[in-house]
Amino acid sequence: MSTKPVNHLNLDPEQQKTFVRFHKSLPDKPLTTVRFFNRQDYYTVHGQDATFAAKDFYKTNHLIKNIGSDNDILETLIFNKANFEAYIKQLLLVNHYRVEIFVNKGGKWALDFKGSPGNLSQFEDLLFGNIEQIEANIVIALKLSSDFKNNKIIGLGAVDTVEHKFQLSEFTDDEYFSHTESMVIKVSPKECILMTDGINPDVEQLKKVVERCGVLVTMRKKSDFSTDTLIQDLNKLIMFEEGQQPNAHTLPQLQLEISSAAIAAVIKYLELSSDSDNLNQFTVENLGYNKFVHLDSAGVQALNLFSNTGTMSKHDSLLGIFDKCRTPHGHRLLVQWIRQPLRDLNEINERLDIVETLVTNTDIRQQLYDQHLRTIPDLQALMRKIQRKRANLQDCYRIYHALQKLPDLVQTLSNSDDKTLKSIITTPLKELVNDMNKYQAMIEETIDFNLVERGEFLIQSGFDDELQEMRNQMNEYETKMKSNLNKTSGALGISVKLDSNSQYGFFFKVALKDGKTVSNNKSYEVLDTTKGGGMRFRSFKLTELNTEYQAIYQNYLEHQKSIVVEVIQTASSYSATLLNLSRILAQLDVLTSFAMLAASSLHPYVRPILHPQGTGLLDLKQMRHPCVELQDSVSYIPNDAYFEQNKCTFNVITGPNMGGKSTYIRSVAVAVFMAHVGSFVPCDSAEISVVDAILARVGANDSQIKGLSTFMVEMIETVSILKKATADSLVIIDELGRGTSTYEGCGIACAIAERLATDTKAFTLFATHFHELTKLYETIPTILNKHVSAVTSNDSLTLLYQVQPGSCDKSFGIHVAAMAKFPKNVIQDAAKKLALLESFETSKTSEEQKEITEIDKEKFLNECKRCAQECASSDDELFNHIKKLRTKFL
Repeated sequence: MSTKPVNHLNLDPEQQKTFVRFHKSLPDKPLTTVRFFNRQDYYTVHGQDATFAAKDFYKTNHLIKNIGSDNDILETLIFNKANFEAYIKQLLLVNHYRVEIFVNKGGKWALDFKGSPGNLSQFEDLLFGNIEQIEANIVIALKLSSDFKNNKIIGLGAVDTVEHKFQLSEFTDDEYFSHTESMVIKVSPKECILMTDGINPDVEQLKKVVERCGVLVTMRKKSDFSTDTLIQDLNKLIMFEEGQQPNAHTLPQLQLEISSAAIAAVIKYLELSSDSDNLNQFTVENLGYNKFVHLDSAGVQALNLFSNTGTMSKHDSLLGIFDKCRTPHGHRLLVQWIRQPLRDLNEINERLDIVETLVTNTDIRQQLYDQHLRTIPDLQALMRKIQRKRANLQDCYRIYHALQKLPDLVQTLSNSDDKTLKSIITTPLKELVNDMNKYQAMIEETIDFNLVERGEFLIQSGFDDELQEMRNQMNEYETKMKSNLNKTSGALGISVKLDSNSQYGFFFKVALKDGKTVSNNKSYEVLDTTKGGGMRFRSFKLTELNTEYQAIYQNYLEHQKSIVVEVIQTASSYSATLLNLSRILAQLDVLTSFAMLAASSLHPYVRPILHPQGTGLLDLKQMRHPCVELQDSVSYIPNDAYFEQNKCTFNVITGPNMGGKSTYIRSVAVAVFMAHVGSFVPCDSAEISVVDAILARVGANDSQIKGLSTFMVEMIETVSILKKATADSLVIIDELGRGTSTYEGCGIACAIAERLATDTKAFTLFATHFHELTKLYETIPTILNKHVSAVTSNDSLTLLYQVQPGSCDKSFGIHVAAMAKFPKNVIQDAAKKLALLESFETSKTSEEQKEITEIDKEKFLNECKRCAQECASSDDELFNHIKKLRTKFL
């Protein structure tokens, strides 16, 4: 907060009463919407909004005032303009709230501006006016339908207002909407539109799923999903090929009727058709569900894909260690790639080919990273400003300046003979740069490059006779000011410089040590004094010359406006080329980032060998977790992982707490994930079959806001795994069944393990403290027991973090308690209780087994006798009956 808030609301008592009545007459709104009231010199919020904003922004309730009468008061909080702008940014970009701004027009308050995380068009100047980059901004709509078998059909329509894309997808989902959750993770929208459908439990469930992904949900009426005007809107918005008749009817994507209704809802919500800057700008594509590896919110959290703290530390997220991008559009694409790991083997290998080329060719990699990519501005942001008629000549020049540097980048890439790099990056980049030659020529003809060096971006004076005349006059004044500089320097006997800026125009400047010489002379006017900038001042003659110069300069600016409009209009015609250029540079930036990660690691990263989906092989040698190994004071112990379909598909992993079980199973999942993104992996060698899903049940967190206990969350995530997992999936499960009684938890864990090992046959790592699970390998040949090793001596525990074959033969809970500095008497009591319980459990189990065995024998013999007497007509029939009885009793 830069300034203190205004403390006084300029309303008399009657005006206060009138406003209180009006405010209470407003329709109800969600708690995630904040209403501001523009009072020209300041802004106010009221009621619940005032209470919330006071705590959220000012961190105190002391600034809240009450207005109205004693019987009808309204809480009020005042924002000055600076704090209002800061809070608007916080609400829209950080809190992901909606904002409404009311303005008093002719004595009546009316809604003038509104915005949401997915609809920032009215706030772009405020949010991004001084920022060099823009954020990815996608809004989706979901429409729920059903087929004749009563299956749930989801239509998804997504609008990307930065990339100017419409995306449609339609798929069948289960009762938990697990496919929808995965798609929301992949698309990563800022906002989701859902249809209000009375009290529909499916819609409520769908809303919870979307909100679980951290997306703001906006409910809209059924008529917003009507496709009556969709074709008309698309004909205006879609960028058809040159000479092609606009006819959205021919688009194959519109065969997806449910998705088309969803796209219609987003177009209406964003009011795209009413904004002329959107006309003929959008492309349409299918968003295939099966194109990407399935990831849900539990998987995203388990793999630490994104930082939970909001930082970009390489220690706590995969995005953090991946993100060595040098451009804003590269960073945006990296986030998209992380959310959309590929399943297409050819696409993955194309990325790996380029990463390998950049890893092995140090010169190209370092030149890209250190020289070329870092100088490229956010071309998408600049192009967006040009399209929206909010750009200036400086923006056009920045594009020109970037284009001037690209031939050197292309030349650097040309030093590689790699065919993949050449076909995907180098050749298209070279063609696009050539396509921008006319743009560069236009800028060279129009902008005065002599003035660019001093930060002025003006049309060349020779472009127009009147401009030339004014430029000649300004040059004369500049000559006179330089002459006055020489006189002033001689009169003062010190070194004086002539400088200019937008605030003062032209002025003299001296070092701070010479300031007294100027201030003691009444012939000069001191403008200001700064520690780093010295003293700025003017002589009376310079003041006169500067005033006359600025008058001509303002006329020059005014006269060139029409020419600037033409330049920007011409620049907007290159939007498609610049967008493609931006996409290729972003792709190169991300792949260079992958190469930098692999090449700069202290321990080896290798190119994984990818096998087609269904091959059924996962072999990781000396695998590490990329985030954990970067932590301070960590000497990482690498381990192997091996799975092969029909031989070994299921690992039961036991061992002490803190022994590395969780890190081990996550390391496997992270390595597989990184390979599917197109990155090298932290192993000595890696062979990986393409998977269709990475499914995780890790951690034990309550979800009290949603009214779900730890155990319920665990069961929901686990049933999602059981429904989604196939033989081509990777599953990691950590400590399943801890949220209920020991016997119940053990029973559930065993049942789930058997299901995954025998029916699903997915590659599964199951970390557990239920040692009963280690017995499963006796009856299921594809299960392999592993344990993390530890050594105990003199009541101490040494964790070795090595994963070895076989099960752990004991529990180390008391040793871990000792490591946590429990009191010695508590440790001793715990050891005694443990010995007593183990002795009791052993004797009880032995007696129960003996008693049950005798009863079963007697029942079995009696049933056999009965069958022999009553049921059997032949020896074969008797044998079959006894065989069935035997199976039943076993």
